[in-house]
Amino acid sequence: MGESILVIDDDPATLDFLTQRLSPEGFTISTVATGQDGIDQAISLQPDLILLDLRMPARDGVSVCKAIRANPKTRHIPIIVVTGVLSPAHLREAMASGADDFVSKPVDLTDLLIRVRAMLESRTIQDPIARYAHYTELAREAASKSAALHPPAGEE
Repeated sequence: MGESILVIDDDPATLDFLTQRLSPEGFTISTVATGQDGIDQAISLQPDLILLDLRMPARDGVSVCKAIRANPKTRHIPIIVVTGVLSPAHLREAMASGADDFVSKPVDLTDLLIRVRAMLESRTIQDPIARYAHYTELAREAASKSAALHPPAGEE
């Protein structure tokens, strides 16, 4: 069984898209549609990674992220925010609440896979600064390889 990813998003189309795209890559995907269910599942499942939407009714992604970071059982789980909210203030708030990175919607699958794999490989490094440096280096290398394999149209 592959590494586990918990997707917390109130949009069924996003849940379906991420499940269909990430499962064939070898990941075990669990999905929930509310923030509180996401917190509960993070505690019970102990996933290797969480993909979290910011805009959800009742309990938004920032409060979910804070709750996950506040719990000793879940504070170590990497969180990538997957959001259509692109305002700098919202993204700063998400990062301040404990998110490790973010990906914009609509999701570019190649970019998401680069970030997911780099985050999973870096998650065991305890020092936050060393973990982030390792993560960004892995993501940069993967992005360079991907760009070399798949140049933009007209640049081949």
